[in-house]
Amino acid sequence: MTSYIEFEGKNIEQAVKKACGKLKIDKGKIRYKVISYGSTGIFGLAGRKKAKINVSVPEVKKPEEKRPETSPENKPENKPENKIDNKKDCKAYYENKENELRENNIQSGKDVLQKIIDSITEDAKIEIDERSNKTIFNVAGGNSALLIGKRGKTLEAIQLIVEKVINKQNEKRSRTLVDIEGYMEKRNSYLKNLAKRLADKCKRFRKPMSLGEMNAHDRRIIHITLKNDKEVGTRSKGEGVLRKIVIFPKKSSHQKKEMFPAKVEKAN
Repeated sequence: MTSYIEFEGKNIEQAVKKACGKLKIDKGKIRYKVISYGSTGIFGLAGRKKAKINVSVPEVKKPEEKRPETSPENKPENKPENKIDNKKDCKAYYENKENELRENNIQSGKDVLQKIIDSITEDAKIEIDERSNKTIFNVAGGNSALLIGKRGKTLEAIQLIVEKVINKQNEKRSRTLVDIEGYMEKRNSYLKNLAKRLADKCKRFRKPMSLGEMNAHDRRIIHITLKNDKEVGTRSKGEGVLRKIVIFPKKSSHQKKEMFPAKVEKAN
């Protein structure tokens, strides 16, 4: 019977070379199947995949060892397993694995971010701020205007790449934010004030107000800012990554009564 061992490399040639060295097989005699040819990813930074091969290794049969017979008196007692401890150990194991994977993904995101900003400007450093619901990469130094770009478009593109890198192996999407010299904090403050101004205008004129195309982060700020406002509501409009937001007046109970008047029974 033949078994298979998986080997990886930057390309197929390196994977074969690694297998030959490990298994001590000549290159001309090795048999393998290609699982993946690998890829360089986005600009050689994100989504890079290694080449994988399955190498066939014939199994060597080992002589069967005779086990000494045990008398009924010497037989080990079958102790009941502690199911609670096993469940706890299993839960702790998967939690550790999940945390380890998350830390590795965050480090990968930081490495990619550092490569991107180093290709744009010099002397920019990254600090990671991990919170319960998201990971923030704070970038300081260098030419912040170049990193942010016109209306934050460059920062938006960087944000998208880093988020893809971090979430490529995560079952649950991890919220990620890239901030440059506190730009996002100022941006959030501006969006909150904008939402409130347009909401007041919407209440005054009783007409919907539309905001231009926004990314998911900016839309979320608008939605959250006006979430508890009883007089106006918000909804996203359009498809794709960039969508518009509409702020519309809610119908009051008085208006609802006018639109749907109660039925008056006729007197007999």
